[in-house]
Amino acid sequence: MSLKRKLHLASTSLRLGKGLDDKRQLFHLLACHGGLMRFNGEIMKCHTTVPAADVLNVRMTGADAILFVEVVVDEEYSCLQKLNFTPSVILDIGANIGLSSFYMKSLFPDAVIHGFEPSTSEHEILRMNYAGWRGCTAHHVAIGDRDVESVSFAVHPERTGGQHLLEGEAHDGWMTEEVRMRRVETLVSSGCVAVPDLVKIDVEGAEVLVLDGFGPLLREIKAVALETHSPELYRACLDRLSAAGHEVCHEVIARSDAARTLLTQRRS
Repeated sequence: MSLKRKLHLASTSLRLGKGLDDKRQLFHLLACHGGLMRFNGEIMKCHTTVPAADVLNVRMTGADAILFVEVVVDEEYSCLQKLNFTPSVILDIGANIGLSSFYMKSLFPDAVIHGFEPSTSEHEILRMNYAGWRGCTAHHVAIGDRDVESVSFAVHPERTGGQHLLEGEAHDGWMTEEVRMRRVETLVSSGCVAVPDLVKIDVEGAEVLVLDGFGPLLREIKAVALETHSPELYRACLDRLSAAGHEVCHEVIARSDAARTLLTQRRS
């Protein structure tokens, strides 16, 4: 790790930690990520300088540290700063423990955020985080193209950033949970959530199912930020968004050639 990288990690700890102990805890997490210290698996709770999300819970694990670095330190969703409007209702689909919501709260403190996370262990941390954040509601449900009471979801104790809807049997340390699935169109029509301005989607391969679950509502969404992990998935998502009147306003190749982060906005 270069000296410049180390300084960037350290400056993030100093910037986000509210008190000295909070800065120390964040530095500890990032030091573990850098291989300088060992993870202990405990939940770190620190106070932050983000007014609308001033308490942050993160597990002292490699998986959570990776997500923290990607989303908070490296600002994977910095493209949201390019929006030509301020969102009032946001759906965080594939919210995990809430780090993308934390980042969005730093940009849009007054926004109402609904976070959807089917994994029980991740949802528990998400719920803890949202309990201390203004205008946030956690939903223990998968988002897709159907309204069903049980779908198979693959979970892994050490790969919490890659958990996904399961087709077939789980292998190589992956386990299975049975979770509810709901269409966004159903959630809106039932009054569970309002029509969102902004939707963030990171669901490890199920992005097309999520988009299909919006139905005609997709034409009403002002902006969508999503990750895709294959050229085929990228094209399928782009086809649906284009058909709904969206155009790409930002695109970046992320951690690999196959991984892309897209930001689309509805054409005026």
